Amino acid sequence: MTREELIAAVPVREHAGQPYYVALDDIPQPWRDQFWAALYGCQCPVFEGVGRAAYAWDWEVWVRGKWLGTNRGPEGLQP
Repeated sequence: MTREELIAAVPVREHAGQPYYVALDDIPQPWRDQFWAALYGCQCPVFEGVGRAAYAWDWEVWVRGKWLGTNRGPEGLQP
C-alpha cells in the first residue's frame, strides 16, 4: 500500500459540516498501532460512540511522513 492508498482507505468523518477526525478503528493494521503510538501526548477529539479518534490533519501529516516537523511516519508502506 502507498501513502495515497492509505489516506484514501481511511474515511475522514465530519463535525459541524467540516472534515474533522478519523476513527482509529478505521485505520488498517499495522498503521493503526503505529499512529496511536505517534499520538502519545497529543490532544485527540472525543465523540460519543467513537472509540479512539484523531484529528484528520494529524492523520494526513503523519501518513505523509512530516509528523511534528520530523520525517517520522508510517513504516511498511510502498514508495
